[in-house]
Amino acid sequence: MTKNKPNQGARKTEALTLRLDPKVRFLIDLLARQKRQSITGVIESAIETYATNFHIEADLWSEEDGEDKTQTVSMYKLSKELYTTDDSFRFMMLVWHCPRLLSYEELRLKETIYSSKFFWDQYPDSTNAVDDIDTDLLREHWVSLLKHVEEHKSSPTVVPYESK
Repeated sequence: MTKNKPNQGARKTEALTLRLDPKVRFLIDLLARQKRQSITGVIESAIETYATNFHIEADLWSEEDGEDKTQTVSMYKLSKELYTTDDSFRFMMLVWHCPRLLSYEELRLKETIYSSKFFWDQYPDSTNAVDDIDTDLLREHWVSLLKHVEEHKSSPTVVPYESK
């Protein structure tokens, strides 16, 4: 569960429980002491450094071409490009820009959205799926959609969502 510390104001953080080898835990503690940082600060810094050096192909906006183009970017840059506090829009950003990172459950959710006429401005005009999915409608029905997908997860076929 996420909790705000009094000095964080509106900033939210996520709790994460890890199992670490005691030697690695000791190493993190030593790094924190040396850098005069919290253990959390050391781990965040290490992950950001790792993500900066880890590259992946993604379809991102190209100023040169004036359209989305497959580019090799750091995972850190990709996360900056895709992150939004809106769960539904963040999901669609991942679908549009780096679909190969989707898990099975996320693929099922994507397929449910795409098979549901309800979310399309012009169904089934798939020539420009980015523009044809009504993200405002998706946002409005996000919780119901997630519940729908969960209820039909054992179905051998995708069950399109309909507003109730």
